[in-house]
Amino acid sequence: MGKKLKSVMELDFSEKNPLRGSFRNWTVLAAALGGMFIVCAIFYVWLYDQQVQNGYHLAKLYQEHEQLLATQRKLRLEWCRFEDPYQLEEMGRNQFGLAPPKTEQKMIMR
Repeated sequence: MGKKLKSVMELDFSEKNPLRGSFRNWTVLAAALGGMFIVCAIFYVWLYDQQVQNGYHLAKLYQEHEQLLATQRKLRLEWCRFEDPYQLEEMGRNQFGLAPPKTEQKMIMR
C-alpha cells in the first residue's frame, strides 16, 4: 500500500488509453473483412453471370449443331440420289433433254 491515491484534481488524462488502439485495430480489421466480402460477392455475381451467358451460348451452339445435322442428312440423301444410275438417266432425259447416243455418235477408243 505504498501507492498513494490521487485526487480527482491530480489525475492526468493525457495518458493514452490502451483500449483505444485495440478498438482502432478492430475497426481496421472489420473494414478489411467487409471489403473482402464485397469483392468476393462481386466476383460471385460475375461468375454467375458468366455461367448464364455460357449457358445461352451453349444452347445457341446446340441449335446450330442440330441445324447442321439436318442439312447433312439432306445432302447425303441428295448425294445418294445422284449416285443412282437410273435416277441420273431419268434426270438427264427430263431436265436436260438428253437421250442415249445413236450408233453414228459412238466412238471406240483404244
